[in-house]
Amino acid sequence: MLKKIFLLSAVIPSLFLVGCEMLEESEGARKTRYVLSLHEVIKYPRSKDLERKVISFSGKEYWINGNQFFHSRHIEKVELIPSKTRKGYYDLSLKLDYSGRIKWVQVSMHFQHKKMALLVDGHFYALYTPDHLVDENDTWVILTGPFDKITANGIKKYARRNYVFFNPKKASFMEILEGM
Repeated sequence: MLKKIFLLSAVIPSLFLVGCEMLEESEGARKTRYVLSLHEVIKYPRSKDLERKVISFSGKEYWINGNQFFHSRHIEKVELIPSKTRKGYYDLSLKLDYSGRIKWVQVSMHFQHKKMALLVDGHFYALYTPDHLVDENDTWVILTGPFDKITANGIKKYARRNYVFFNPKKASFMEILEGM
């Protein structure tokens, strides 16, 4: 009898711990959605570690550099602009932070005559050539789509949440101690 009580007292708390870890993992998976990233398209793949294959909606395969050149961590806010070329579709106006503007200038100069892979949540969305900033003090850039209504609204809705997630508030050592 004593063995059974001891066994139950060890097993039941461990079940709660496993459940909590699973809950934390599922919540963590929901913190970021509609994450944008721009990757270099590779014509001749040579590295299994740095390059990976992505498949477009039409089934065409592209090899991309696994390291993104631009990411949602630099997008503070998104506004929708109705597409001039397709009715019911949108272009995105992205408000960038300071490091995002610097990265955008670098990407737009380096890839001005090349296509990049635009990924949404790690899935290929489109080929894209970045537009130049008009002025070095510009905080907004246009990401020409066209993006369908659901994707565009999702990117807009989660832009701020993604930005906060990828740029956590920096706290001093004393603030951390006070929070304990």
